[in-house]
Amino acid sequence: MTKVGQLFEDEKIRAVKEATAKVTEEVTEKIITKATAKALKYGLSVEDIADILSLTKEEVLEIQAKICTPV
Repeated sequence: MTKVGQLFEDEKIRAVKEATAKVTEEVTEKIITKATAKALKYGLSVEDIADILSLTKEEVLEIQAKICTPV
């Protein structure tokens, strides 16, 4: 493979890795938000939710504020 061809191939691999990481982060955030919303709906405490989902209390409170605020 030529150096130019290798550069193109390396760029494609980097772009795919970045896109995959971005999608993974977005999906994870959506899942965490939905799980937090459901746990709040069922009356779990912020501390319990943070413990179950491996979040900080502040992160749970941020999600709570985001889901309770009209868009």
